[in-house]
Amino acid sequence: MSYFKPELVISYNYIYLISKQCIKYVNNNIINMHISYLPWNKGASPNIWSFIDDTPKGVTIHMLTEGLDEGDIIFQETMQFDANLESFETTYKKLNEAMGKLFRLHWDEIRSGKYKAIAKKQEGEGSYHTISDLNLLKRQIDFKWSDNIGDFLKAYRQKQVRKTPKIE
Repeated sequence: MSYFKPELVISYNYIYLISKQCIKYVNNNIINMHISYLPWNKGASPNIWSFIDDTPKGVTIHMLTEGLDEGDIIFQETMQFDANLESFETTYKKLNEAMGKLFRLHWDEIRSGKYKAIAKKQEGEGSYHTISDLNLLKRQIDFKWSDNIGDFLKAYRQKQVRKTPKIE
């Protein structure tokens, strides 16, 4: 019986953690493509949280490890957005386009395995959000992916101010 044993696995928009056994099976040759500038906005819906938390925006290709979005960074690019001109939908599309461009730019290094030599440890604590965080946000403030981000942030901040108890 013949078994399939890939030399490299590429993960993109995969929402589940990959087991230690699976990572080990492919000799730690799994890379993940994430639409955030790691270590910020690990986890779910990174483009939304980058605006709410006012953290760096961008795309990252990193080594996949047991921990969520914690692996060494291979390639990374920052991006700038004007919240008054963008929606979450447009930033999501632009981040995905940038990810595709970054991947294609470095495909030869990825395919040849040279990416391991340039991997660097993530620096800083960063941030992390879950799908539950997004669901709570949706219950707190009604929004659509097509809403203007600047308008959303104003409404979000007003709601946060109203929730903050007065200190006397």
